Amino acid sequence: MPAFMAATEYVPKNQKIMEKETKITVPDGCEIKKVEIVDGVAVVTFKEKERELPKSFEEFCELFPKTKGEFYINANSSILKDVSEDERSKTTDANLLPDCATAEAVLALCQLIQLRNAYNGDWIPNWKDQYEQKYTIEIEKCTLLEFQCQTYCSTILYFKSEELRDEFLRCFRPLIEKLKPLYGIKEGGEE
Repeated sequence: MPAFMAATEYVPKNQKIMEKETKITVPDGCEIKKVEIVDGVAVVTFKEKERELPKSFEEFCELFPKTKGEFYINANSSILKDVSEDERSKTTDANLLPDCATAEAVLALCQLIQLRNAYNGDWIPNWKDQYEQKYTIEIEKCTLLEFQCQTYCSTILYFKSEELRDEFLRCFRPLIEKLKPLYGIKEGGEE
């Protein structure tokens, strides 16, 4: 992120800057990087605050206690337990999934989307812009792959920088591996 600058009032050459008191409003998400005098004007440079990134979903819940969104999957729903054929024919529950591995994959996907948003902040890729750099994690032939993407090919696990993507993969590889049933990959890795 580029640094923000704000010029304060003119300060005479022989006057110390501390003798002149001016209130400066620091932009949200920023902190003061440095204050210097340029041609008799006090110039304040801001920088983006370092965000603390979660290393687990539990840590995410502590750092971001109220996440945006109104929709949820009920953890107590029947989707995580075996349902008999008779019970299945009676239900119209939209949360019903074919097996436990798929249900766990959907739950992992919900967690990964929240974590991805925490890592990216407000950044959302423009998939129509072929020149914008996007860094992705994808599953191909049972393997997790990292890409630097400039195409129109969109994916769920996208990041604004290579560093964020690599840190995310390092922290959440086991959770990402749980997505494999959504790609038609059975437990143990076979397709």
